[in-house]
Amino acid sequence: MKTRVLVLAVVAALVGAASAHAQLREGTFEFNGFAGYLVGGHFGDVPGTPLYQYGYRLDIGDDVNYGGRIGYNFNNTFEAEFEYARTPSQLQIDPFRSNLPTVDFAPLTIQYFMAYMTFNFGRGRSVGFFTIGGGAADFQATYTDLGSRSKTYGTAAIGGGYKYFFNPHFALRFDAKLYSTAVGSRTFYCGYGYYCHGTDWVTNFVPSGGFIVAF
Repeated sequence: MKTRVLVLAVVAALVGAASAHAQLREGTFEFNGFAGYLVGGHFGDVPGTPLYQYGYRLDIGDDVNYGGRIGYNFNNTFEAEFEYARTPSQLQIDPFRSNLPTVDFAPLTIQYFMAYMTFNFGRGRSVGFFTIGGGAADFQATYTDLGSRSKTYGTAAIGGGYKYFFNPHFALRFDAKLYSTAVGSRTFYCGYGYYCHGTDWVTNFVPSGGFIVAF
C-alpha cells in the first residue's frame, strides 16, 4: 500500500512539473523586436563599358537589418505574423576579371513588408519553428545626379528558428530567413531560333535575434 501511494505521489509530481513547463499559447499575441545582418545578393550582370572592360555585377552591400513583428497564435502550432524590416545598404559595382576594387555606387535602403504563416513545434520553454510568407520589398536608391528613386516588388520568404521562453510573457527569438524578390523580367535567345523569357531575382539572407513580449 505504501509503495502504491509513493508511486502515485511521484507520478503526480511529474505531471505537475510538466504542466508547469507547458505553456498554452492559444489566443495570445507576440511582439518581437529584432536586429540582424543582411547578406546581400545582386541585381544582375552588366556588359562591358569603357571603364569596366569585362563588365561588372551590381551587388547589394552587406549591412545591419532591424525591425519588428506582431504574431497571433491560433493555437500552439499555427501562428500568423506580420513583419517590417529595414536595411540601410549600398549598391556596389563588383568588376569582372579585373584588379579594380568593389566600389560603393549609391546608398540603397531596403524595406520589407511581409506576412507569414509560422508553424511552431513544442509546448515547453524551447520552441522551434518554420515560417513561410510573402509581401513586398521597397528598394530606394539615392543617386548623386538623379536624386532618390524607389521601386516596390513582390517578395517571398522562407525561414526557421528557435524561441526560448523564460516565462509565458517573455522569450528570446533567433531567426534565419531567405528573402527572394522578383525585380524584373527579360527575354533572351536560347538557341535553335527560340527566345526564352526569364525573371530576375534578388535573394538576400538575414540571420537575426531579438526578444518577444507575449500576452
